[in-house]
Amino acid sequence: MQVARPTVMISPVERILAVLASIVCLVITLIFWSSISTYQSIWLLPGLYFIEMVVLSAISSYTFLRGDPRGSFITWGTAGIISAFSIVGAFSVGFFYVPVALMFGVISILWDVRNKQHLLIHLSVFLLAGIMQSVMMFVVILRR
Repeated sequence: MQVARPTVMISPVERILAVLASIVCLVITLIFWSSISTYQSIWLLPGLYFIEMVVLSAISSYTFLRGDPRGSFITWGTAGIISAFSIVGAFSVGFFYVPVALMFGVISILWDVRNKQHLLIHLSVFLLAGIMQSVMMFVVILRR
């Protein structure tokens, strides 16, 4: 016997933003990956960051588009992680991921407002995810 999970209604604007966020993230990543790889092979760290951004945005969009009740939680975390990556990596490629972070942030806020969710709790998820990403990046940078 299969238990039905509750789903949440998603507005067309949110659907478009979720798909667009993943597409923009993929395009940005492919552009930078192809431009960097012509000069040197993608070494471990930048390659992992690129993979992290694409996989994270794809999983977040997929979960959100399915109407999964955890979709808002995941998009808040994704917005936090990509925002931190954008800020810490602003002197290289990070700045170009700001639109992706903004799209996930808008999706998250719209979802919470429409479903009368606790915005402050989800904002703490955003901040915690961003802090964790920043710490991880600084630790890796300082260990090099």
